[in-house]
Amino acid sequence: MLKHTWAACALIATIALAGCAADQPHSEAGSKIAGSFAELLDLKLAQPNLNDFEREVYRRAKEKGRIAQADYDEAYSRYSACMSERGEPVALKKLPNGLYYEKAAPLKPGQSLEQAMDIVSACQKITTGYLPEMFAFQQGNPELLRDPDEAAYRCLERSGLVPDGYSLQQFTRSMNEPKAGGGSRLKDMPFDFKSDDVQACLVGAGIALAVL
Repeated sequence: MLKHTWAACALIATIALAGCAADQPHSEAGSKIAGSFAELLDLKLAQPNLNDFEREVYRRAKEKGRIAQADYDEAYSRYSACMSERGEPVALKKLPNGLYYEKAAPLKPGQSLEQAMDIVSACQKITTGYLPEMFAFQQGNPELLRDPDEAAYRCLERSGLVPDGYSLQQFTRSMNEPKAGGGSRLKDMPFDFKSDDVQACLVGAGIALAVL
């Protein structure tokens, strides 16, 4: 099992073609990325490297208080078209909370990891930008929790998927620690981690499991 987070990968679409850096250390429980989603939008709007579509989406979101599903869908439609034009069609799965998961694609014969990532990065830059990350905060992590495991756990709680007695500590251990002697603890969770509802919470927290 490989686990990746926004902190390590920046954008979840990059998971499709490659693994990335090791997970970042866990933040203090309850630590937040920003005081509000509006504040987070302001931080993004202050960045000079946004594409025109992305900047307009954030401006609309500032006016309406949230990013529209239609804008997020349009960004991914543009991303998919960009990848197809470059000979790298993508397979996207829409989860119950409106987020997309990009299914893993193998490297082509003779294609290097760097070449594949260059294509992904080029398409992201002119289409989705930071929208996957921002929409994931809105849909799956409205508390803007810094720790992705805590964000995923709280989402699972809100969705009624966490049984009594199953703690955040147990969840974090299952997500990060192998069993004694090796092997993943994911199957020991009291819910099906591959289900769409659970995956919606994981992707909403910026986590992608490379077992899907």
